Amino acid sequence: MEQMTKYLIIIASLLTVKPTESKNDTKPKIDRRYYQMPIFINVCDIVDRRSKVHCYCDSNKLKLATRADCWIFSGGLTEDDAIWPSFSSQSEIEHLMFNVRTDDALTFIPAKAIVRLDKLKYLSIQFGTIKRIPPYAFTNSSTVRQIVLKSNKITNLDKHSFSQLMMLSNLSLDDNLISELKRDVFFNLPNLHVLHLSNNNLSLLHEGCFKHLNNLIELRLDVNYISVVTKEMLEGLENLSRLNLRNNKLTMIGNLAFSELWGLKELMLDNNAIEYISERAFGGLIQLRKLTLSGNKLTSFYEDILEDIRSLIVLDLRDNLLTTISYETIRPVVENDKSLSSVVYLDGNPLSCNCRLSWIYTLRNETKDSTLRHALEKITCLSDTKDSDRSLNDQIEEPVDNSNLLADDNYEYYDKNSEDTVEKVNNENSKAIKLTDLPLEELPCPKEIMQSIEESYGHPIQNEIRLKAFSNGVRILPNLIIIVLMVIIL
Repeated sequence: MEQMTKYLIIIASLLTVKPTESKNDTKPKIDRRYYQMPIFINVCDIVDRRSKVHCYCDSNKLKLATRADCWIFSGGLTEDDAIWPSFSSQSEIEHLMFNVRTDDALTFIPAKAIVRLDKLKYLSIQFGTIKRIPPYAFTNSSTVRQIVLKSNKITNLDKHSFSQLMMLSNLSLDDNLISELKRDVFFNLPNLHVLHLSNNNLSLLHEGCFKHLNNLIELRLDVNYISVVTKEMLEGLENLSRLNLRNNKLTMIGNLAFSELWGLKELMLDNNAIEYISERAFGGLIQLRKLTLSGNKLTSFYEDILEDIRSLIVLDLRDNLLTTISYETIRPVVENDKSLSSVVYLDGNPLSCNCRLSWIYTLRNETKDSTLRHALEKITCLSDTKDSDRSLNDQIEEPVDNSNLLADDNYEYYDKNSEDTVEKVNNENSKAIKLTDLPLEELPCPKEIMQSIEESYGHPIQNEIRLKAFSNGVRILPNLIIIVLMVIIL
């Protein structure tokens, strides 16, 4: 009985003891009320409205998106932010765009996102405040083909800013604040074909700044502050086909300035302040097809300037200060290649209405090309003698026709209706009329031309006045014969 009592006491004590945790049980307790999001998220499916980055993709499923347009709405993002590694959730992205909606919201190139996109081909960042592009900013991506960094307030490009991007073909840095291009900014970019630097503050191009861009085809430097161009600045661009230097501060073009550009086909120098062009300024441009110099301050254009250019078919000299131009000057253009259409634009110049321009009538009548004929018919001139005022004033001044602007599929032509151009046109002599509206025989000849005609008994000595000289010579010869006979008789 006593033994039985001991067993009952032991059983009762065992039933009242609380179980203890196993020493092997180390799993932490989870309070589900404070559950945290994982570090890596799907960047195409961000539901948290407090996120500073929101991406809109062509697919929200993991690793299926190929395009992502990402918007950055607030500042404070750092280069170590957790959002950048999360781009590995969509590693198939080929087209990535960042649109910045707040000042100072993005101040750097998001390299930690780019490096996780093994198939990225197109990258665009707009309206950021990046200011400086450091060396190797794009992590030597081997797939990126196009980079657009428009309107990011970029001021400095460091050495090797764009380097080792083996597939990069297009690079745009338009609408920034870049003031100079140093050497070795662009390095080892074997497939770069297009470089845009329009609308910056560029005033200084260091010698050799393009020397590594041997395969570049198109270079845009328009709307900047470039005042000097030398062949050393353009070293390495032997395969360049198109160069745009419109709307800069150029005042003259020196000898052989573009001689490094052996393959250049289009050279655009419109809307600068060019007053002087050296005799061999375009020397070496044996493949040049199009030269535009409209909207400058040229008062003369010599015959020898185009001597080295044997392939030129488009010459634009509109809106300069030319008072005359000879046929010999434009002969290399209109007689260059009979199988191709060629055109010379001269309207908008204060040309003098005299017989030096007689060649325009002949060329207009002989050409079979409607574009050239229309361009010649738009040429206006100003009366330079009081005797011709009456006949000139009888002509009706017609408004300027802009319908025949030089065709350019890839570049916007300068605005003929801009305030500067309108003011310039309004300040022109009110006696300007269309040259071809005047009868050829009514074109006055300057005294020096008349004297040379008389001394040669009517035989012209200048190609550009051949028609006028001949007509005047016919009139002068009878009078000379009569005078000679009277002297003999007396």
